[in-house]
Amino acid sequence: NGGTMKHLLAAAAVTAIFAVPAYAALSPITSDQSLSNVGQCVAVEGTASVRKDPQRFGTDIDVDGEHSSFLGFIPQGNEKQFPDLDSLNGQNIRITGVVHVYLGRGEVQITNLPQLTAASGEPSDSGLAHVGAEFNRNGGGTVCS
Repeated sequence: NGGTMKHLLAAAAVTAIFAVPAYAALSPITSDQSLSNVGQCVAVEGTASVRKDPQRFGTDIDVDGEHSSFLGFIPQGNEKQFPDLDSLNGQNIRITGVVHVYLGRGEVQITNLPQLTAASGEPSDSGLAHVGAEFNRNGGGTVCS
């Protein structure tokens, strides 16, 4: 029946439009928890401290202090996506992405604007703190690619 097919297609379109990406539903973790989540897509929340990286070309966003266990790194050339980086100093932020280790600290490379947002401080309804590497292969979104 053509009417049934139209209803199914309409329902699928509405579902696709209003579906919340998995990364948006992640419950935030702290900077101290980042090293326990290496290789996972996580959302880390804390207080931002923005500075040019003295050893690499780019910008560091230390979360909860320069010597904390987590930072976000914006490679040179990507900073133009974030025109007000300095305004983040002292603000509560959320960095979302796959955690890697850099000089003994958890790190997320920030290459897309959706990876760096204001902190929500709220746990998600899903209760998920991370999603695995398979997230990307299954069309989970671009934030954790």
